[in-house]
Amino acid sequence: MKLRAVLAGYDILEAANRQEAVEFLTRTTPVLVLTHPESFSRLLKDLERYAPRAIRAVLCPRDNVRTHHSLVDVAAAGHMFFTLDDEPTPALRRAVLELLELRESERRTPQGALEARFVADGTAFRAALLDVGTGGLGLRLEPSVRIERLTPGTELEGLQVYRGDALVLRAGHATVRMVRPLRAQDGGGFHLGVSLERPVEHARSSPAPLLQDAVRIRGLMRRAVRAGVGFGLRTHEGNRLVDFSRAEVHPEASRLVLREQSRPGQLFHPGDVVQLCLDFGGVCHVGTTAVLDVGEHHVEVALPRSLSLHHRRNSLRFRSTAERPFAVSFESPFTGEPLYRPMLDLHTGGFAFPFDASREVFPPGLILDEVTLHLPDGTRSRCRAQVQDTGQLTDEGSSMSRPRRCGVRMLELAPEARTAILDAFIKARCPDARDGSELAFPDIWDLFRAAEVRFPDYPYHDGPPQEALLASHRMLGNGSHGLSKTIVYQREGRLYGHISGLRIYSRTWLSQHLVVRPGYHRHESISQELVALAADYAESLEDVEYLRALWRCRNRWTSRIYGAIASRLERPGLSCLHAFTPCRLPVDAALPPPREDLRVRPAESADLRWLEQYLRETQDVVRLRSSDLVEGEMGLGGLGGRYAGAGLRRGRSIALVEGSHGPKGFVLMEDSSPGLFWAEWYNAFSLVMVEQDAQEADAVRRALITHAVADSARRGRTTAECLAQDGDLPALEGLGFHNLGKVMEFTAHRRLVRDWNAYLLAVFERLAANPRGTPKLDDKDIAA
Repeated sequence: MKLRAVLAGYDILEAANRQEAVEFLTRTTPVLVLTHPESFSRLLKDLERYAPRAIRAVLCPRDNVRTHHSLVDVAAAGHMFFTLDDEPTPALRRAVLELLELRESERRTPQGALEARFVADGTAFRAALLDVGTGGLGLRLEPSVRIERLTPGTELEGLQVYRGDALVLRAGHATVRMVRPLRAQDGGGFHLGVSLERPVEHARSSPAPLLQDAVRIRGLMRRAVRAGVGFGLRTHEGNRLVDFSRAEVHPEASRLVLREQSRPGQLFHPGDVVQLCLDFGGVCHVGTTAVLDVGEHHVEVALPRSLSLHHRRNSLRFRSTAERPFAVSFESPFTGEPLYRPMLDLHTGGFAFPFDASREVFPPGLILDEVTLHLPDGTRSRCRAQVQDTGQLTDEGSSMSRPRRCGVRMLELAPEARTAILDAFIKARCPDARDGSELAFPDIWDLFRAAEVRFPDYPYHDGPPQEALLASHRMLGNGSHGLSKTIVYQREGRLYGHISGLRIYSRTWLSQHLVVRPGYHRHESISQELVALAADYAESLEDVEYLRALWRCRNRWTSRIYGAIASRLERPGLSCLHAFTPCRLPVDAALPPPREDLRVRPAESADLRWLEQYLRETQDVVRLRSSDLVEGEMGLGGLGGRYAGAGLRRGRSIALVEGSHGPKGFVLMEDSSPGLFWAEWYNAFSLVMVEQDAQEADAVRRALITHAVADSARRGRTTAECLAQDGDLPALEGLGFHNLGKVMEFTAHRRLVRDWNAYLLAVFERLAANPRGTPKLDDKDIAA
């Protein structure tokens, strides 16, 4: 009776002896055979004859050594079977469910006519869809089909299912599972059973990095425990994750004690092989380990010997909560049944929802064309999605007979839905963080005034902020256009921190305007939290490839810390550290006229191709790609179009001085709406000198500078600013430009973002652990 309770919801046939079992086997083919070790060896011959495909499991007591030895002898003879603990516990039920997943899939007959198309062994096939399950399809082939090309194990290339001309399912990997003839009364032909696996990822993937240093692993565990990071355990082969909110690490005993599990009950046993999971520093760490001890309120596991570090694009996954609920609704493509499901978790690339495997089917590759996302504020948004995979779901309070988790990848997502998901993620990561567009700009400006952060174009005064700043704050909005995002840190109605990001080039996101209110709260590392949130937000934007940060060299703490991190992240082809010196001059300043023979003219297409080739030979490729100094993007046409759609301006013009043997120098003049970047370095110009040390190099510089100053005046600027290289400084200072001090510009590919956050987190952890004697932290200068 206890075993029947464990298998509630399944059709069960119970045999008291071998003779009754044979009678059952001759009448029906079971999916799973559960037996005791005493009768197993005698039953094997009958199973081989009547049910060769049935899964075999032996219920074996843990402490019976003799029985274990006898089963080892049976396994050594080449028989395949599973052993399960002979106690009717929740663990036994979960183990049985996992075995059944190897074969079992609810089959549903689709509504209307659907056709499958695929290629096998170089031959194209078409077949009617008979039935569908979460794990596969049943297809009907005509009698004339050359069935010898479709033997079990054959891979079906490009399998797609259509309803008329509408695509219903695109399989990632499909193989023939079985072939059998259909009876004449069923129409004849053949029944083809097809197994489906999850679609191949659309993005490039690489093996996860592996951490094997025992000292670093123990250090990581201690840091995670100290930071209050939650740990999770999952069965080594399963998908059910059990969370623990508290942990203690005992390095001398090489064990980790996990407490306050999210689902009470004896889910693990000593000796179980499990996966330990923790998210720390923006990276998911996963390691295989073993359960050492289980108590009423704790589980002890060994410290893993290695950890794999998983960093996937768009991996900002978080759980839908009662405070911020997300749900999804759609019609089943097969049955037309309307479905409404709360989401289990989600991110900008996909989501997961529960379904009942006893009556619903969601095979991998299933296209969901009309999906409605129900957002926390009550609004709705449409998207397209595709089923990726399914897995076990343990939910003791669920009303479903066989709850499972369906993971879905979004194919299309509306901007307002993406913004809602990202805002919910920010709130889940840091309850005191919120979108800055919800605040009045004078409140933000007062925070910068209190921190004494100064910008030459926007001096503080007793009146309201300048109109340019108010206008840019209003037009940039909540970032749904993908051009910007402002995150603020607010507690009990008072603003304590601010950071924003800006798409400064087509594929580059600039972290800017970081400031924290001076006062008692510095030890809380608000700036680190804001930097991490801003980086995670930028990483969620699929078309952002590079992230950029700026800092002034005169700020010693920032320069030392950021410089050290940048040096650790030096990766040729993935990162670039560049220096420039802003120099300013009023546009009405008197400048000596350039030489008459050094005429400056706008660059044409051929000149731009020449410039690109020159830059490719002389400068870092990361800086060129991240600054749109490549073919087709030098004028910022695509980026300017996006900004124009938001009522803003972004562009670049290029001019040159031409000599008898080719260009002698170029000037790159950038244009932005005032207030996008408060230091206005993207309303400045820079020089590219072809012959740095030529006799007339300074004369060429002066001609280009004079042209750029006139361009600044034409655009309504009161000052002209040059982002100068060291070789340009003498000429600029000779013309009266004011040197504002060197600035460092660090650009990193998105795959290095998690490493950046990890290094930054470690710095703030050390500061928190040793507050005395540490230098003053200039939050206002961490990012320009």
